[in-house]
Amino acid sequence: MKSRYLLVAILMLFLNCTAFTQNLELFDSSKKWILKSNNILKDEIEFVEYKQKKVSINTMVWQFMPNGKIEYDYQTGDDVDACLGVDFLDIDIDESSWRYNPQDLTLILNIKGGYASIDDFIFKKEYRISLIDEDDDYGYSLDLVKVYYFNDLTRFRKK
Repeated sequence: MKSRYLLVAILMLFLNCTAFTQNLELFDSSKKWILKSNNILKDEIEFVEYKQKKVSINTMVWQFMPNGKIEYDYQTGDDVDACLGVDFLDIDIDESSWRYNPQDLTLILNIKGGYASIDDFIFKKEYRISLIDEDDDYGYSLDLVKVYYFNDLTRFRKK
């Protein structure tokens, strides 16, 4: 009889944990997230919770919208006078998307974009999601699990 109660308790705990993982704040379309580095080609990508005081020079702010859509905007802090020499990541939002798997806490990003042009690269990568909670930074870290494909579109323009 005790083993039945234990089994039910374990099952309830599992179901509660599964429900929790399905509701990551990262995918709440009302929340904004700051991309900590504009180098989206790295194996680790970090998003921290948006706060105006964290906005500096050309800060890229993302929103994960319903149906796998991505929206973004660049913001610059009020105390910044110039922004020379900053690499801008530009994303083709009509050709980019996201898909979250709550069973294994992975995110697949399909991104078309670039730095000199919106047509520099296109990729599909899978990342494992983990929580960042240190000092004033709350957010999520995406660690590369798998590259499905990466196409360097600049090679067609090189002569």
